Amino acid sequence: MPTLPPDFVFFVTVLLLSYQFGMRYVLTYRLTEEDVRAVLFGVAPVSVMRYELIEEVKIISPLEALFLVAWRAQSRVIGRAVMIRGRGLFPVLFTPDDVDEFAREVRRRMDTVRQQ
Repeated sequence: MPTLPPDFVFFVTVLLLSYQFGMRYVLTYRLTEEDVRAVLFGVAPVSVMRYELIEEVKIISPLEALFLVAWRAQSRVIGRAVMIRGRGLFPVLFTPDDVDEFAREVRRRMDTVRQQ
């Protein structure tokens, strides 16, 4: 059985660790009055989901996230994620620092927008 070259294994390890710990400074999440946004470098929106179009907000395990067909606005590879599904859209995966609080706040803002 062929083995992988040590340089390749090292490169992949460094790449995954860099993404896991560094991407949270590159991709951030914003909850505005109208929508949830994943923003690159604090300027360029990568994903925008309006509260009135959201149908489901769910916290999922890393294993579920691995096999889910979704738009991935993830700031880390490993860890729990928040899956937000909109009407007729692919779900979007978010990986904020505090998954529980993020999901709770999105649900609260969703309810506020729908009550107006």
